[in-house]
Amino acid sequence: MPLSAVLPDGLGLEELLNKDIGGFSLGNLLAAALIFFICLALIRLCTRLARRALARTRLDAQLQRGLLGALRAVLWVTAALVIMGKLNISTTSLVALVSVAGLALSLSLQNTLANVFAGVTLLITRPFAVGDFIESGATSGTVTRAGLFYVTLKTADNKEIHVPNSDIAASRLTNYTAERLRRVDLSFGLEYGCAAADARRALLEAAAGNEKVLGEPAPEVVVSAYLASSVQYTLRCWTCTADYWDVYYALNEAARASLEAAGLSLAFDRLDVRIVNGEKQ
Repeated sequence: MPLSAVLPDGLGLEELLNKDIGGFSLGNLLAAALIFFICLALIRLCTRLARRALARTRLDAQLQRGLLGALRAVLWVTAALVIMGKLNISTTSLVALVSVAGLALSLSLQNTLANVFAGVTLLITRPFAVGDFIESGATSGTVTRAGLFYVTLKTADNKEIHVPNSDIAASRLTNYTAERLRRVDLSFGLEYGCAAADARRALLEAAAGNEKVLGEPAPEVVVSAYLASSVQYTLRCWTCTADYWDVYYALNEAARASLEAAGLSLAFDRLDVRIVNGEKQ
């Protein structure tokens, strides 16, 4: 059936496409609809490809979802501008309005945005993972959740602390569980009359008696300082990170018992008073 048979009498195809409908020509409306469906297909394709590419990376799942959401938003804004241009709708004022609104929103949410950008930085650099014990500023605890706004820590006494990402990103961060092994350092002050060889032997025996102390690297005892009333000996030994505090407290107790069994006594601060010609000095 020829196209002229379905058109109204005396109305050509070009005139039909130029027919005004609500201020827009029928041709532009059909073209805008076609562009919309093409953009819809392209956005879905780009999102699918981006999702597959991100799945091959080691980025956090939450960061991947955020990047995909940002990509979709950018693509839809671009599609909207193309469609508005096809409909001869001026986009200059719209772009200016969006820019002003974006500036006002960014100023009002600058602290929140700082947390978001800091969260993205932490998720990309990954200085810690869920389950790590960290210290940031005056706060320490085990990481239970790392989000775009806050890092949630659980303290040793089972308190939950939410630390803003911007605070963590801007402060010194110590990760105590990043490495498999940790060194335990314990210092003991002994009297000056104690022989260094005897002190070293007693402390090494205390370390050898703990099965959680590793034989390699081997434990060692060094003279670390000469104080006013004592000589300070430091016992250094290695253990698994998970056993650190068990070894720390156990050696604190075992070392004193070993020193006393060897006839060595821990020193304490004292003040000698001498009397010369009946006067105290």
